[in-house]
Formats: sequence, C-alpha cells, structure tokens
Amino acid sequence: MRGWTVGEGVRGLLAAGLTVAALLALPSAGPLIALPAALAGGAALLARSPHLATPAVAAGSLAATAAYRGPAGNAVGPWWLLETAALLALTVPAARRGLRHAVLPVLALTALPLRVGLHLEPPSPADELTVICLLAAAASGAAVAAGRHLRAQDTRRAHAVREARRAQRIALARDLHDFVAHEVSGMLVQAQAGQLVAAGDPDAAMAVLRRIEAAGLRAMDTLEETVRMLDADDGEDSGPTAPGAVLAELTAAVRRYGSATLDLDPAVRDVPPSAHRLVTEALTNVRRHAPGCGDVRVTVARGGEGLTVRVLNSVPPAATARPAAGAGTGLAALRRRLATEDATLTAGPTPSGGWHTTAVWGGA
Repeated sequence: MRGWTVGEGVRGLLAAGLTVAALLALPSAGPLIALPAALAGGAALLARSPHLATPAVAAGSLAATAAYRGPAGNAVGPWWLLETAALLALTVPAARRGLRHAVLPVLALTALPLRVGLHLEPPSPADELTVICLLAAAASGAAVAAGRHLRAQDTRRAHAVREARRAQRIALARDLHDFVAHEVSGMLVQAQAGQLVAAGDPDAAMAVLRRIEAAGLRAMDTLEETVRMLDADDGEDSGPTAPGAVLAELTAAVRRYGSATLDLDPAVRDVPPSAHRLVTEALTNVRRHAPGCGDVRVTVARGGEGLTVRVLNSVPPAATARPAAGAGTGLAALRRRLATEDATLTAGPTPSGGWHTTAVWGGA
C-alpha cells in the first residue's frame, strides 16, 4: 500500500483541523453551514479522485442550501467563504474531465449565496443578492475555463506524445529496412558465389552456406530487437550505450562485408549510432549496385572539421554494374536524420569513376 507523502500529510492535518473546527462551530454557525464547508474543504484537500468526490460535495451543498432556514449570524461568514473557495477548487478538475462533470459544482456555487443572503437579519435586498449570485456564477465560469484550458493542454500533450511515438516507429522501421537489406544483400551475394563453387568445391560451398545462415540469424536478431523496442513501455532506445559499442558494431559490419577494408583513426573512441547506419546503408548500396567491386574502403577519422565517416568504392566491372533504380529511400532518410545531429551527408561519383558516401559530424 502506498504511503502518504509529506504534502499529503500536511493536507490531512489541515482537513482534520477543519473537521474539529466545524464540530466546535456547530452551536454558533449551525450544522448546515459548518458541515458542508468542512466536507468541501476536506475533499479539496484530500481527494485523490476528485471526479468521485465532487458530485457528492456539490449535491450536499445544494441540499444544505435548500434545507437551511437560518438564522444567519456573523459566525456563518468564514464558513461560507471556505465552502466557496473549496467548490471553486473542485470545479477546475471537474471541468478538466468534461463539461458535464462541472454542472453540479457550478450550480452549487451559484446558489450558495442564497443560503446566507435569504436568512440574514434583515435579509439581503433582491438586487444585491442577484449581483452576488452572478459574481459566484462568474467565478465558477472562470474555474470551468481554467479546467478546459488544462484539458486542452492535456490533449496537445497527448497528441505530441502520439506524434513522437509515430516518428520513433517510422525511424525504427527505416533502420530495420537498412539493417535487414544489408544482411539480405550479403546473403544474395553469398548464394550466387555458392552456386559457382558448389560443383567443384563442396567444402567452400558449405562455408558459404554457413555464412548465409549467420547473416540470416543476424537479420532475425535485428527483427526481434526492433519488435522488442516497439513493444517497450518506456519507448526508449535500447541500443548499445557502452563506450565504444557502436564503433565495435561498425567494425563488425565492415568485417562481415568481406572485401571491405577499414581505416580507423586511433583518436576515434566511438561514433554516433547514425554512423553505423551510414556504413551499413552504403555497403548495402555497393552490393546492390556495384557487385564485384574489388576495392571498398571505409574511413573513420577525426580532423579539424570533426568526425568524418566515408565509404568509398572503386569502379565495378562493367558486366556487374547495375543501375541505381529501386535503391529505396535509405540515404534520403539518413540525410534527414543527420540534419538533426549537426552533421552533413554527401554522396556522389568520384573522379576515378567510383562512388563515395561521406558524413561529417561538426560537433563530434
């Protein structure tokens, strides 16, 4: 069972004090003045679920107003003010929940001046009592407006959370596409190689099959990890956070490619997660559009401009080069992502006829 906080304890003491004061005031103020005020004050101080307490408090206030017959002496003033303030405090969360939940407290507030004004000695003039009731109605209207403003803020906040989750899911889907496409393209290349060596070198073919199996398992791990992240209640990225973890993944991705070499600056201790995505996307594109390319070089270096990650491939054999149609949206999505990280992405042909994909993180 959850214990009370210090603030709740203080409010409990205040509510207990109100109860004692109401009991002491019964002879002078009367039960229909002191008790509804103490009930409303206690509910405003203690109610953990105001939507349950407010209707009962407001109904009790209306019943007390209808049943009270006076006389209203000087002792009723403080209790009337307390009940008014408490009903206003309860009207705000009621209106926040919905307008229909605010109807009873608004009616109770508007009618409350009648309980005292009709039974004063002498009774309050009709025009004066009307003005006081209108002022009470205006105050309750302000409380309703405050509650609706909070409701609008809740709606905007919930909308912002939904949009943030949607954007996160889209980003995860793009990452999933890039990582799985990288593994699948490698599987295709290995399968094509296996077909060439199967007849003459069964052992080599078995090695190819094992590499295909390993790539398939990595793709399944990526799928499972992405689904787990989507199902997580906190919605936080659970990717590698240990120092050097992303750089280690990047190095492993280059090693798995087979024919790529990695030039790693010793000054670089780690890289942003988007750098790993850049390398896998670029290597996937090399496999897809320049199969058989003999020279693929990945460079990770730190210089005056910041951290630079570049994937460079030489000219592919004419017989294996493929057009870039159907390349997907990986680089476009990656460019948008890097724009949020103070980084730039460039991609294009090199003077020698190859292709480069380069990202620079200025603040890294």
